[in-house]
Amino acid sequence: MKIILPEFLRWQPGAEQWAVPVSAWDTGPTSYLRLRRVLLDGRPVAGRNIIFPGVMPVYLLPAGARTSDPAAYLATLGREDKRYACSWLILKTAGLSALQVTGGEHSLELEFITFAGMTCRAATTILLAPLPAHPHWQPVELQMHNSSHDDGHWSPAAVVKELVGRGYRALYFTPHADLIAGFWEEFAGLCRDLSGTIAVFPGLELATRNSAGHLLIYGLTALEGWQNARNPGQVIIDRVNRLPGHTASVTVSHPFGRPPWPWEDEPVVDYSGLEVFSGLQWYFDLESRPLQLWRREVARLSGRVFLTGYLPSARAGSDWHQVLPYQGYVTYVYLPDSWAGLPWQEQKYFLDLALRRGYTVASRRGGLAYFLINGQPPGTSVTLPPGAILEIKIYWQGVVEGDYQFLLFQGYKNMGKAIWQAETRGAGGGRRPAWKVELAAPGETSYYWLYVSGPDQVLTSPVFLRPARR
Repeated sequence: MKIILPEFLRWQPGAEQWAVPVSAWDTGPTSYLRLRRVLLDGRPVAGRNIIFPGVMPVYLLPAGARTSDPAAYLATLGREDKRYACSWLILKTAGLSALQVTGGEHSLELEFITFAGMTCRAATTILLAPLPAHPHWQPVELQMHNSSHDDGHWSPAAVVKELVGRGYRALYFTPHADLIAGFWEEFAGLCRDLSGTIAVFPGLELATRNSAGHLLIYGLTALEGWQNARNPGQVIIDRVNRLPGHTASVTVSHPFGRPPWPWEDEPVVDYSGLEVFSGLQWYFDLESRPLQLWRREVARLSGRVFLTGYLPSARAGSDWHQVLPYQGYVTYVYLPDSWAGLPWQEQKYFLDLALRRGYTVASRRGGLAYFLINGQPPGTSVTLPPGAILEIKIYWQGVVEGDYQFLLFQGYKNMGKAIWQAETRGAGGGRRPAWKVELAAPGETSYYWLYVSGPDQVLTSPVFLRPARR
C-alpha cells in the first residue's frame, strides 16, 4: 500500500484553506481507505477543520507497473484513468493555532485505516510563504480549466479561491475550443465577475489540424470562427497576429504532452511563447526536453525577432483539471507599476500586450529571478554599437530556501553558452541587484537569458541585442 502526497505544497500565509491532493495505490485487493486523523506539526487537527470524502478509493497498479514509484506511474495513465486519481483533503485554516498558520515549513501527516484494520500513513511538508512582491513582475497562471463548459472538475469560483490562496495576481481560464463554443460571451462575463483579489481573464486552448498539437490564445474578444482541430498551427498563429488591436498572441502548449507538437513536420514561427514548465512534468534541468526545445527554438528564430517582433518567450502553465495535483507553476509578467489598480479592461489590455511581446519569466515553484541589460527586462531588445558597455544587473527573490546556481547565457545562432555563473544560499530578497556584470557588446546580433537551478528552477525570456549601424 502506498499513500501519495506531493513533495511540495505552498500557500500564502493567511490562505483560507489548503487543498491537499491524496491518492492511494496498491497491488492487492484493497478497495477503499478511511481517514483516521490528520496531524499538523504533530498536533491533531479538529474535525471541523477537515473536509474529506467518507472513503478514499485505492487504485490497483497493473502488473509491470513501477510499484516502487507510483507517482511516476501517474504520468503514463490515459485521460479516463486519471479522472479520479486524486481525492482532495481540504483543511480550513480558521480555528488552527496561530503557530500552525505562521510563515515557514509545517509538517502534515495523514493516517488512514483499511476496512481490515490496517493503518497506513503518509507525510509531507507545507510551506507557507508568499510569492515575491514586485511593482512590475506580477505572478500569473496562464493555463487553467474548470467545470463550466470545459473539462475541469472544480467550479470557476473554487479554482479562483485556490489561486488566491496561492498568491497569484492574475489567471487565464483556457477552456477547450470545442467545449466553450456557443458560450464565449457568458464565459467572458464570468471572468470579469470573478475578478477581485485576483484578475481573471478569458483565454482559449485550440487544437491544430488533426489535433496534432495545442495552442493557447490570449487576447481574444470573440470565439466566432475558431474551429477546433481544423487548421495548421501556422495558419492559426498568423490569423491571431493579424487580429485588430494587436494584443492577441499564441503560446505553444505542453510541447511534449498529449499530443506533442509535431516540431519536425510542422515547425512554426511568430508565436509569442512556449511552455517550458507544463502539467505533470518530471524534469526541469537544462537537459530536459522542454528546455532543450526552447533553446533550439530561440536560436532558430533569433534572426526574426528584429524583423517581426515575435519571440518564443519562456512560459509556464499548470494545465490543471483538478484531477492530478496542482503543480503551482508561475509565469511572472512584466507590467506597468500601476497595473494592479487599473479597471479590469485596462488590466486585460496591458497583460495581453505583455504576453504578445514576451515579457515573461517561468518559475517552477514561485521564485522570481530576472536581469536587466542597460535597464531593459527579459523579452525586450537593445541596440548598441559594438564594444559598448552592457551593464547587466541580476535580481533574485526566492520562495524556497536552499542552495542555488545562477547561469547567464549568451547565444548567437546557436543554443548559447554560459558566460557567467554564481551560487548563493537562501531565498534572497529585496529589489536591489544581487550581482552586477559588465560586458562589451558584440558586433553581431545576440541574445541573453538567465537560468536558476536548485530547490526551484527559473528560466527568463531572452533580451536580444542588435549592433547599431555605423
